[in-house]
Amino acid sequence: MSDEDRTQPASKRRLQLAREQGQVAHSPELTAAVGWLVALVLLGSWGGDLIRGLAMLTRAPLEAVPVAIDAGRFVADLRAAALAIAAPLAVLVLGFAAGAVAAHQAQVRGLWAPSLLAPDASRLWSVGRGGGLGAGLERIAWAAIKAVLLVVVSAWAIRAEWAELQRLGLLAPAELASASGRVVVWPLGVLGAVMVAVGLADLGLRLARFEAMLRTTPDEHREDQKAMEGDLSLRARRRRLARAWRGDAPELLAGATLVVTGAGGLTVVIGGGPPPRRVNVRSAAKGPTGFQLRHSNRTVWIPEIEAPALALRLGPYAANAPGAPETLPADLLAALAAAWPAPAPGPRRPA
Repeated sequence: MSDEDRTQPASKRRLQLAREQGQVAHSPELTAAVGWLVALVLLGSWGGDLIRGLAMLTRAPLEAVPVAIDAGRFVADLRAAALAIAAPLAVLVLGFAAGAVAAHQAQVRGLWAPSLLAPDASRLWSVGRGGGLGAGLERIAWAAIKAVLLVVVSAWAIRAEWAELQRLGLLAPAELASASGRVVVWPLGVLGAVMVAVGLADLGLRLARFEAMLRTTPDEHREDQKAMEGDLSLRARRRRLARAWRGDAPELLAGATLVVTGAGGLTVVIGGGPPPRRVNVRSAAKGPTGFQLRHSNRTVWIPEIEAPALALRLGPYAANAPGAPETLPADLLAALAAAWPAPAPGPRRPA
């Protein structure tokens, strides 16, 4: 089946099935960009501590050290040096991870599928998947464009701050932390903004590909609608009946030949007849709806009889009753024929 035949948008059923299988459009580039920006914000707060820790590690071997040192002092120095770097670095890494996870969950609208993390050897074999040669070339071209764009922007941002980067080597350790933060944050911020723009464009392309993959033919669209919503003609008929019951019920009484009433507002509308002619029970209602039908009958003058026992027997055969039989039994037809009123010489006026 060619793509030209798939003219209908993705149905709710196909979207639901794809989501159950973990297939949701999302952009890894946008996920990484949001994590990058979160880490950059944290770098503005914890970057000074990281730079000072690195400067201390660089300067410590150059200072005079004792010839002999006990094991306790050695372990304490190692612990202090590790904590000086590990604490701010852990904040940056955890911030990046939290931002990336939040961005990913926002794109997939809370989908959580741990089963997809399990190894699957079939993912290594891509023959027959991915949309063919044209789609593969499109993805390769877009990946090359993204890589070139990020490299060019990174080179430009570093080149713009090259003089400041060279000046950092002349600063004392006290001024190095604050100065390096200002110099490093700006190129990283520019790169992060470009990554967000690239991620949004990538997300748009992935959404378009995902929608195109799930597009259906008109026949498939109707089948999906029937699977999700049931028979469309039956639903339309039920809607018409519901609208009729809420109003004066002109549709329920149109073409009716007899109205049989019973206790509790039970009202049965008969079409066709009288027996032995074909008879069908068009609808049955009780309570306020049944009284509404009787009130509407005062304007259309359909013959009406009061037969509670007969109305109770006819109710289950109404077309709007679930599982109603198509034909009336012979004894019920005989009872209906006996109760059928004789034709009046003129139209019946309501009392």
